[in-house]
Order: sequence, then structure tokens, then C-alpha cells
Amino acid sequence: MPSEETRRLLKIFGIAVTDFEDAVDKGAPPEEVSRTEAEVRTRLDEVTALIERLRAKKP
Repeated sequence: MPSEETRRLLKIFGIAVTDFEDAVDKGAPPEEVSRTEAEVRTRLDEVTALIERLRAKKP
């Protein structure tokens, strides 16, 4: 069963992706698009780290 950390991280990642998509779709200024993209990349790194931690637990 997913931990609270996993649930929280995936929720935050989903929000970041949605914010980025919204910025692109509405034609936001380049700074806003860049900021939201950077947030997605940060959260993706966190998700990747979580996957690596889970992989390390695998028997």
C-alpha cells in the first residue's frame, strides 16, 4: 500500500504538471512558463528518487 509520503509526492507532482500545462495553454509570459516547468522538473526528480528508493527495497 502506498505510504503517505508517496501519496503526497504524487499529488504535488500532479499539481505541478497541471500548473505547467495551464501556463502553456493560456499563453502565459515566458517567465511563468519557465517557473512552472522548473517546478515540474524538481518534482519529477523527487518522483525518480522515490522510485529508486523503492527499487532498492526490492528483494
